[in-house]
Amino acid sequence: MSHDALSYLRGVADEWFAHEWIRALDRAMVDFLLRSGETNAAMLALAMLTSHQAGRGLTSLKLDDLKTSPERCLALPPTGRIHDVTTPSQLLSELGVFDTDWRTSVTLKGDDPSSSPLVLTHNSDGERLYLRRYWYCEHYNNQNLTIRMENHLEVNEDQLNQTLDALFGASTEALDWQRIACANAARSGFSVITGGPGTGKTYTVVRLLVALQQQFQQTHGRLLRIKLAAPTGKAAARLSESINQALSELQNNLPKALQPLLANIQVEASTVHKLLGVIANSRRYRHHDNNPVRADLIVIDEASMLDIEMMTALLQAAPIHAQLVLLGDKDQLASVEAGAVLGNLCEGAEKGRYWPATINSLVSNTIQRDALANYQDESGPKRLQHVVMLRQTRRFEQAIAEVANAINEQDIRTIERLSAAPMSDHESSIVTWLMLEHDHQNSFDALIKQGFSHYLTALEAWREAPAEQRDTAAVLKAYGTFQLLTGLRNGPWGAHALNRYVGDVLGVEADRWYEGRPVMVTKNDYGLRLNNGDIGLTFRMPETGQMRVAFSDVNGKIKWVLPSRLNHVETVYVMTVHKSQGSEFSHAVLVSPQHDSPVLTKELLYTGVTRAKEKLTLVVSRKSVLLNAVSKKINR
Repeated sequence: MSHDALSYLRGVADEWFAHEWIRALDRAMVDFLLRSGETNAAMLALAMLTSHQAGRGLTSLKLDDLKTSPERCLALPPTGRIHDVTTPSQLLSELGVFDTDWRTSVTLKGDDPSSSPLVLTHNSDGERLYLRRYWYCEHYNNQNLTIRMENHLEVNEDQLNQTLDALFGASTEALDWQRIACANAARSGFSVITGGPGTGKTYTVVRLLVALQQQFQQTHGRLLRIKLAAPTGKAAARLSESINQALSELQNNLPKALQPLLANIQVEASTVHKLLGVIANSRRYRHHDNNPVRADLIVIDEASMLDIEMMTALLQAAPIHAQLVLLGDKDQLASVEAGAVLGNLCEGAEKGRYWPATINSLVSNTIQRDALANYQDESGPKRLQHVVMLRQTRRFEQAIAEVANAINEQDIRTIERLSAAPMSDHESSIVTWLMLEHDHQNSFDALIKQGFSHYLTALEAWREAPAEQRDTAAVLKAYGTFQLLTGLRNGPWGAHALNRYVGDVLGVEADRWYEGRPVMVTKNDYGLRLNNGDIGLTFRMPETGQMRVAFSDVNGKIKWVLPSRLNHVETVYVMTVHKSQGSEFSHAVLVSPQHDSPVLTKELLYTGVTRAKEKLTLVVSRKSVLLNAVSKKINR
């Protein structure tokens, strides 16, 4: 490698880092490989770009995409075009990346290929460059899931159908996708149940637990050991609450012969980290291939939040004989870390693509087999034989569903029609569009004050109540009814700036400790047993004047923490859409910025919109930015 080429590459890396195009880690990749003996400038550049893609949540660098459209492939520049910064096209051209024989590089081959830093693969969609750990995870996951998919469980078919009739009602001509999902999961060592908000994923999985418990007891003569988990503490708490509620409702509608099964169903969910047995200050877990979790069935909710490394850890910890069921919305944002596990597993699920043998196992009468034939594809991939998509929304507000569906289907015309509707009263409308292009800043301020008024009123009531009557949980619940969301962390319309803005509107200093300050934990704190994403509220104790922060755990119990012990928290009047995953709010406000960004995609908008249960407000700074985001789709 020439000194000039190395100097040029380092100069570009420094330039991009200074403009926040890449991370320090991406820049450091060049020096790391140099110390490892790499001498090919083109390879060093590709390694830096592969690391950059990992920072964007992509497990690999697609070389065909890089060659065809470097800026689009890398999403650089991040926002707008900065003319005095070297472009990806210029970098690739200057180093002659696609004219250089870098495929023989020590970075790919080395003395020991099994430990080379990067891996080059040749697939049907072209060449891909991986950081080795992501290639290993992808390879391991594919092998492990193949084994689980081939683990066909022995079931009593007559009894299973009778139980499903009791749980869902006797089979009719209409396809009952919830029943189909149960029938599919009952027979396989691995299954996925996907669907949008309100399609009844929890409703379905509770009935699945009943059916599996019955089958397992008869086959093995003991209770089914069940583990329930979700990626975040809040999502785990929601799962526990939803399952408890579904079990209570089911208790009144279940035949007496099946009611004893309900008492043997676990209802307490944990975080995935807790399930795996996280080791503090380490990337390792107590449970792995040689020390698996003691479970016969593992159910993971909000599986769209699982990144590829977490999925690998889960598969390593889950006994190979145990059933694994993933629940989640395939159309939501994937994890901020690398990999879109659920999205990749469910790709094409809306079409079914079931084999004839799969269809025969899913339904029990000829009429339904004929109806399900519309979803038949003899060449469908094996993974989709283990996926069922729930399609009927039962409790989602129709007006919100219309917006969500239009975004998900990238229906620009419908979004334009909906956003052109006259601005209506925030109190009465289910969906409100606040177009700031028309100078409605005062309306935005009024929305903020009105939205947080319920929480502030509950806080005042807590303060004035006698000590024995203070309902901290009620204040936390009141705060959770309203939430501002944004797709960005930085910039004038990012979470940091908007939190300060909300603080100004409410008359508080957003980043200092004061009574009423809502905070989010930004890093797992194993000593305090707080997880990344947990939200707490600050109270001033009337008796002492000291401040305490209250958190609600997965069991609904209140945990009090001194502010001085919280080292990794930030104010959270506004949170990013990524951080909102696994949560729902009575009223969600999604803020769209003035300028385009690569992170603004239809998946991000869909996820933000579907956080709203009863009311949705879309604050649009510039309509063209919103429409452009709807037209973009994440390609992993």
